[in-house]
Amino acid sequence: MGNAITSYDDIYAKRMQQATQGEQLRQGMFLSTRGGILKLGDIELPGNQACVIILDWVRENTLYSDRYNPDSPQPPICYAFARGPAEEDEMGPHPSMQADLNYFQPQNDICKTCQHNQWGSADKGRGKACQNRRRLTMLPAGVFQPKRGSRDMDLDIFNDVKHFETADTAFMKLPVTSVDNWGKYVHQVGEATNRSPDGVITRIYTEPHPKYQYTINFEFLEKVPDELVQAVMRRADIAQAAQIEGYMPPKEDAAAPQQGGSLRGLRRSFAR
Repeated sequence: MGNAITSYDDIYAKRMQQATQGEQLRQGMFLSTRGGILKLGDIELPGNQACVIILDWVRENTLYSDRYNPDSPQPPICYAFARGPAEEDEMGPHPSMQADLNYFQPQNDICKTCQHNQWGSADKGRGKACQNRRRLTMLPAGVFQPKRGSRDMDLDIFNDVKHFETADTAFMKLPVTSVDNWGKYVHQVGEATNRSPDGVITRIYTEPHPKYQYTINFEFLEKVPDELVQAVMRRADIAQAAQIEGYMPPKEDAAAPQQGGSLRGLRRSFAR
């Protein structure tokens, strides 16, 4: 009987892999930073700040055919993802672009040697045409509420294990100008707590900036309490093992990407 149960488990394990590969799991929302205002969906966060546990952080390179238009946003024509420095050297066009090479235009076999990923390749200034960002996966860990009759905020940090086991994740793309802030924060947390970012509770907030309009900043609040560690670790393991989804091509009635500026000689035939 024991052997039969074991063999059934093996069969169902294979069936599970087939089922999950055929169904994309989409959950959570993007935390927008547009205009320096933190919004989850259409809801502005109180105090323009969020209390979260950052479960996963991914390097993301994106190349757009034209300047960003908030009234008609288009996906990048080339993009790549990597988790950590071990994958960065081999970072290259994401395979999902092969689904629509009429829109997506892979530029080079690896990002490191791509002409658009070099300093000075931007249309203006000394920056890069390719945007080097970070994509964060976060779990809500608390809520800010305005104090009555005051501009100050109260913070209620969650302590329910079930919340951390079941709450939807949220995602955020850091502006290029805030990537350094993230890197500094990772090192600060490591030196202060000997933990990675998924082991602490973090405050995310925006600040005005004279040159970049605003920047995203991070503040260490406290370590994840011992009674929550196992639940948070499980969520972090799931987030860090999840397949990174690529961008969808624009709808048929959307305008085609326009070639111009530093995007000369776009490669349409590259296959990875």
